[in-house]
Amino acid sequence: MTKPEQRWRPIALMPAFKYAVSTAAETARVQAENMRLAIDQHDVIDRVELARMRVVYEDTQLYIQMCEEQLSRWRGESTTSEQMSALDRLDAIIEQWVDDTESVLDAVNVMLHQP
Repeated sequence: MTKPEQRWRPIALMPAFKYAVSTAAETARVQAENMRLAIDQHDVIDRVELARMRVVYEDTQLYIQMCEEQLSRWRGESTTSEQMSALDRLDAIIEQWVDDTESVLDAVNVMLHQP
């Protein structure tokens, strides 16, 4: 996938941004857990579905990068201590999202290379 065009958001939209990021991160967390359970069950997920998941989670990595860029931009603006705390919480959510996305991709790759 080609990286989508970044559209900078004003910091006033941080609550909506946090909701969207939290929802996506939760989806990745659940999928990572499902993949940990499925990794030893070779016939649970077919190769076509695994390939589709790889594409989806590779695209997710691009969106995560865009979210990280947005947070970096907000940190560069003059922000209040409350906003900085909110950005710290968002950072933690995004870090977990990165880890879970990588876990999904690792599991997909393992499963695709199983006989």
